[in-house]
Formats: sequence, C-alpha cells, structure tokens
Amino acid sequence: MEATGTRADALLRLGAALSWRLAGRAERNRRALYGGAFGLRVVTFHDTPPDKLEPVRRLVGWASGRFEMARPEAADALVAGRHRPGPRDALLVTLDDGFASNYEAARWLADAGVAAVFFVVPSLVDRSVGEYVRFHERFGVKAFPLGRDPGARGLASSQVREMAAMGHRIGAHNFAHRDLGLLRSAADLAYEIDNAVAAVAELTGVECRDFAIGFGQPWNVSPEGAAHLQARGLRVYACHRGLNVPGRTPRFLLRHTHEPAHPLAFTKACLAGAGDHRLAGRAEEMARRVGRLPESDGTPG
Repeated sequence: MEATGTRADALLRLGAALSWRLAGRAERNRRALYGGAFGLRVVTFHDTPPDKLEPVRRLVGWASGRFEMARPEAADALVAGRHRPGPRDALLVTLDDGFASNYEAARWLADAGVAAVFFVVPSLVDRSVGEYVRFHERFGVKAFPLGRDPGARGLASSQVREMAAMGHRIGAHNFAHRDLGLLRSAADLAYEIDNAVAAVAELTGVECRDFAIGFGQPWNVSPEGAAHLQARGLRVYACHRGLNVPGRTPRFLLRHTHEPAHPLAFTKACLAGAGDHRLAGRAEEMARRVGRLPESDGTPG
C-alpha cells in the first residue's frame, strides 16, 4: 500500500508541475508575491548516502545552468540589508543534520565549485544515533532520533573541519533536534540553541552565526524561541519554500526541502518558483512572527 501511495503521490506532483508550467505560474508568482524581483532561493538536502547522492548531482547540475550559484555570503548580505539582485535568481545549497554521508556530498560540491552551508546537529558528531539519544538522556532530554536506525553515524569531527577547509560553512541545527515550537523556558532554549552554537564554534574554531531551526515550519518556533534566536543575532533558516526578497519575505530565510521521493520535474518546478503560491501563507505567517528581511541600504553586497 505504501508503494502504491508513493506512486500516486508522484503522479500528482508530476501533474502539478505540468499544470503550473502551462499556467505560467513561476512568473505569475514572481509578480504577485515578490513584485517582480529576483532574489535568493535556498534548497536543503538531508542524508546523502550513495543511492541519494546522484539525484543531488543531477539537481545541482541543472541548477547551475539556471541560477547564479550563490555562496553563503549571499545570505549574509540579505539578512544584513546589503542584497544586490542579479539578472536572475541565485541558489544557495544547504544540508541538514550532519550524517556521515554528507562528507562525500561536501567533497563533490567542492569539486564542482559550489560552497554550501552544512547545518549539523553537533551532539551527533562523533556519535551514532543511538549514542546521541543516550547522551541527551543523561541530561533528562528526549532528543529527536532523526528518523534513522540507532547505528547510523554522524560526521566525525575531523570531517567537519575538513569540510570547512573545503570552503563550506558549518552552521548549527539545534542541539537535540527538538521542536522549538514546544520550547519556551530559558533553560530549554539555552540547551537547544546556545549549546548548539557553542558546540559548532568549538568544532570549527570560528564563531557560529548560522542556525537552521529543526523541522523548519512557522509553528516549529515559539515566540520565546524566535526572540532568543533574534537576540543572539543569528542568521536563521526555516524550511518552507519561497524566494528570499528584501522587504517582502521573512527574516528567517525560506528554503525548499529536497525530497528524494518527489519527481525531479516537481522539484525543478518548485525551485523555479512555480509552487510558491501553495506555501505563501506559511511565509506570511513567519513574517508576522519574526519580521521581514530589511530593504537594501545601498551598501555593496
């Protein structure tokens, strides 16, 4: 039944991609949602074992011919109000969680000239999923098990440092990958946010200013959590699709999650902007909660 459901879902998404294309949805969305502006689109991947790395290669190869391939500094400029739009949208590649399989993805991306942001759960580094869960149990915290078998391993600390040396940026992705929408106390927020940022800085030897919230939807960050992240001056990444445009979209950056089960045509359509109208309400809700990206102040990006 699951396989049948997966096939039915794939057919529905293929149909959506085709109908969006026929309706000229990408350009309609650009005008309606972004005032015709170009901006920064962000895609995120998760685990990248050998059987899932080839789709990443195909998608990045396609994107390199359609987008300006952005470096992490493009997101810095957006958040700081120094964005300078190009003649087309830019695309920043990110990867979440920090599984060991991300190391080969990092090597391939570096060889392809693509600098990505790897958001790691630092307490998974040098541990298996089972060890990571037991680590947090010692502090009375029930960590999210990251949907993997207990033997799956995170990156090694030496690999994280190598990835940074390749030109990639290392950011934080929570400490126990708990839902920040359910956390409100100062102690819980410090455990989940401050510990993650400090641990990544210790791993890399440089200050960590980038944070991707676990699960990534507007309801996955409480008002107290949003205030804590903003008070720390972090660049925060969500995980629902949209084009990041100064003055129009949330201060917490929008990202499209690559799902291996989705047809490539559907993913391409989403990255082109054809599906942005479907999740525009989430972007508006996030903007209501955390504010919008600042308008450009005229400083070169």
